[in-house]
Amino acid sequence: MLLLEKSSCDLDVQPYLDNLTGDVISRTAFGSSYEEGRTLFELQKEQVELACQIVQSVYIPEWSCKFLPTKINKRMKEINNELVAIMSEMINKRERSVKLGVAGQDDDLLSLLLTSNMRDIQEHGNKKDMRMSFEEVIEDCKAFYFAGQESTSNILLWTMVLLSIHPKWKAV
Repeated sequence: MLLLEKSSCDLDVQPYLDNLTGDVISRTAFGSSYEEGRTLFELQKEQVELACQIVQSVYIPEWSCKFLPTKINKRMKEINNELVAIMSEMINKRERSVKLGVAGQDDDLLSLLLTSNMRDIQEHGNKKDMRMSFEEVIEDCKAFYFAGQESTSNILLWTMVLLSIHPKWKAV
């Protein structure tokens, strides 16, 4: 009789889940593939790592900390400028296609956001309190990318951990 030994191994699936969820978020929120959004994900990931370094460093009052010309602050500013440039280009392209009424324009979250914003501008005029500014749209896009990808990736990883800890679920 052949006895199988129970064994286990560690497997780091986080990078694969990050890629998967990044692709899902890119497609559903912005109609693009992960490859197109990879730069955004990498820049935002680096920005979070730098922010963590700042939090763990020596305490300096918040109002003055971001104005100091440190290496980290300079890099944070560079990253933010790159993110704004990439997202501005993406938003401008989508805005043009929404205005032209290109087929399939409502297939993603960004198109819906821009369509809604344009409708508000048409209904209420150009009142600042009744519409989103371009900067607010960019900040929302950053939030969609980061929060959507990060939370989805983490919940998938946690689900896999729980399923591996409780193998009885396979019997059901």
